[in-house]
Amino acid sequence: MVQLSLSSLKISHFRTHKLSVIEPTQEPIIIFGLNGAGKTNILEAISMFAPGQGFRRAKASDLSRRPDLLGWKLIGKFNILDQSCEIMVSWDEVLGRKIKIDGKLVTQSKLARLVRILWITPLMDRIWLNGSAERRRFLDRIVSNLVPDHTENSIKYYKALKQRNQLLKDNVSDSNWYDAVENQMALSAIEINKARSEVISSIMEMQKKSVSSFPVADLNLVGTQYFFEQDFQYALCARRKQDMHVGRTLIGPHLSDLGAIYSSKGIEAKNCSTGEQKALLISIIIATAKIQVEKFNVPPILLLDEVSAHLDIERRADLYDEICNLGLQVFLTGTDSTIFDGLKERGKYYEVVMNLGESKCMPIEDPLFKNV
Repeated sequence: MVQLSLSSLKISHFRTHKLSVIEPTQEPIIIFGLNGAGKTNILEAISMFAPGQGFRRAKASDLSRRPDLLGWKLIGKFNILDQSCEIMVSWDEVLGRKIKIDGKLVTQSKLARLVRILWITPLMDRIWLNGSAERRRFLDRIVSNLVPDHTENSIKYYKALKQRNQLLKDNVSDSNWYDAVENQMALSAIEINKARSEVISSIMEMQKKSVSSFPVADLNLVGTQYFFEQDFQYALCARRKQDMHVGRTLIGPHLSDLGAIYSSKGIEAKNCSTGEQKALLISIIIATAKIQVEKFNVPPILLLDEVSAHLDIERRADLYDEICNLGLQVFLTGTDSTIFDGLKERGKYYEVVMNLGESKCMPIEDPLFKNV
């Protein structure tokens, strides 16, 4: 049932890849190789087809292959439902970042409505231990996959927030300057909070239907006390002097947090073991993919960077079964190909090697090969 898939990927001067062309199939794509060979760079390239800065949140200029520094270009051919399109994401010092769909310039909001991508990376292993900003970004990535307008609402909110913060820093006291900005913040904030809350509820409901070994996460949105537009706008107005004192806005969805509890144990995620924290993360992502299948009949593309290494045998098998049963296109990386034995006859293998500072990606035709 793969109705969203990447059928061709051309990577040019991106990270360690001078020129790599990959033609993924609809079955799971396993990318293996030594540390530093350039495996994760392929997944990062795919993540650039989603709104934002990709899963490493790197500056566009830092993605250029060194020492060339010529800028970079990614061209992906996507099959979406019964149609196909070519998406190009590129950057150079003169033109900056550009997104084109079938040769026409588009915005990130347009991209968000077309391609939905979810990912898990090693950087997310500490998501329950790090600050709220990381969990908020994680939640918003999920929400954007399920609520098409969420990206646009977030862009509007953060633009208005930036304007309000500038007024506060400049000690502007004229209410006329604030009213329009705070009105836009209130309009967007209510939609953001509504979308986040609805998605969290949907994820918990979907998790409870699962029969796999992945745990249920009791999720909640922390720091959301305004449910009506006028309430939030009034609160912003009332706090102007306080906020002016610190030079920034101290209430709003930009400060919300995602709380999580390991349901069967009643333990907060931050106090769980490393394996349990990873299992909670995977459980949430799998539930999100299932919701998208039910809601849109189009599963997301899933990027799993080094995710299998931290799972026990049972959960690893459950993960492979889940992604195969969902019928979504998934890309997995690892240094040891044997860790993917559960997918050996169900996946397509690529080996990435480094030669003279340049990454090369080669398909492995025999799925029963022995790891060297």
